[in-house]
Amino acid sequence: MDETVAEFIKRTILKIPMNELTTILKAWDFLSENQLQTVNFRQRKESVVQHLIHLCEEKRASISDAALLDIIYMQFHQHQKVWDVFQMSKGPGEDVDLFDMKQFKNSFKKILQRALKNVTVSFRETEENAVWIRIAWGTQYTKPNQYKPTYVVYYSQTPYAFTSSSMLRRNTPLLGQELEATGKIYLRQEEIILDITEMKKACN
Repeated sequence: MDETVAEFIKRTILKIPMNELTTILKAWDFLSENQLQTVNFRQRKESVVQHLIHLCEEKRASISDAALLDIIYMQFHQHQKVWDVFQMSKGPGEDVDLFDMKQFKNSFKKILQRALKNVTVSFRETEENAVWIRIAWGTQYTKPNQYKPTYVVYYSQTPYAFTSSSMLRRNTPLLGQELEATGKIYLRQEEIILDITEMKKACN
């Protein structure tokens, strides 16, 4: 496992409260139940982290695996983010199905990577018919910064997408253009701090 991936996973695990750690690791589903049973979660957290990193090294975790763990952590702590609301509508003559999840994911990733070479895009679908998207931004000359990502949450069967306010403000216009190119999306000029599920309900 690459040292960069190991450090990324380590930092993510350190953010997770101990009372949530087993729940999030099981939701991650990267380490097996048998592997998790070898971990003594009553130890000091530093020891737990070292053991978990060793298990991840054995399974050769990738940057995609690490990004998925970060998405799950953010799902548990979505209230800590400020979110912008985008509303989608079809343009005149458009025959694109805005609610086709597979098409949305494929188009989103393809258009973004075409616009910016050094970017990683990760997806996780949930039981609530939503897809969480994690975008780690780079530049033409630098690799993606995994510690300042932007999150996008899109609910199928609804015209709404939610984006976390990016710490890298220069990427905000690019993300807006990307969403517009993917599905003719218009931004409501407001920022809200809310549970994603409650935001969806409020917009219906």
